Amino acid sequence: CLARRAVSAKDGANLSPVELETGLTLVCLVGIEDPLRKEVPQAIKDCQRAGIVVRMVTGDNLQTARAIARKCGIVTPDDPPGAVMDGKTFRDLVQDENGELKQDAIDRIWPQLRVLARSTPLDKHLLVSGIQASMITGVAQTVAVTGDGTNDAPALKKADVGFSMGIQGTDVAKNASDVIIMDDNFVSIVCAVKWGRCVYDNICKFLQFQLTVNITACALACVGAAILTESPLNAIQMLWVNLIMDSFASLALATEDP
Repeated sequence: CLARRAVSAKDGANLSPVELETGLTLVCLVGIEDPLRKEVPQAIKDCQRAGIVVRMVTGDNLQTARAIARKCGIVTPDDPPGAVMDGKTFRDLVQDENGELKQDAIDRIWPQLRVLARSTPLDKHLLVSGIQASMITGVAQTVAVTGDGTNDAPALKKADVGFSMGIQGTDVAKNASDVIIMDDNFVSIVCAVKWGRCVYDNICKFLQFQLTVNITACALACVGAAILTESPLNAIQMLWVNLIMDSFASLALATEDP
């Protein structure tokens, strides 16, 4: 907030600070915003298309968290009212009087939860624990957590995959995490997921090809030996199949880009 008041030098010297700050005329209001990186909304969309649900757990107040989540695409106008919640309400719903996690309560909350505002480190840990233990979808959930502060260490350690920030992250957070993001950029997490899935798919294709070729060769040799009293493939031919045909074809399958 900027305001002004015209006062002569002589009068100003005789006025106290409190008196100088009375009768001011408002000039303007100034707002400070921490803008999103331009690549973040697209990275959020890429995660959602890949089947990854992005949730924001922050210490900001509810309205600020909601506005940021809308800008980056975590929250949409079609989301139910329970998509945005504050930490105190969350704790009251998912903890009993002894501080234990109520799994049935968190199972009703986490599928639609997208933003948890005014949260504490305990809230993040409860959310991670509850999602990991949930079986309402029929399969166990894989939970990844990002964090940069010391208070994020319990959730980073509890998560299936913990991502810490390499630039702003504390040593405690880095030690508790599994992966360190060197440029503190959410896009790097998307790249890590993309390459991780690519490696997994390539390994599956490699093993499938190897098993197909080797089982076929072994079956052919066994059946041929039983019917023809000798193997249709001699040792040199079997070596050719394994060294030449298997190696180059498997190498091509195992090195495909995502």
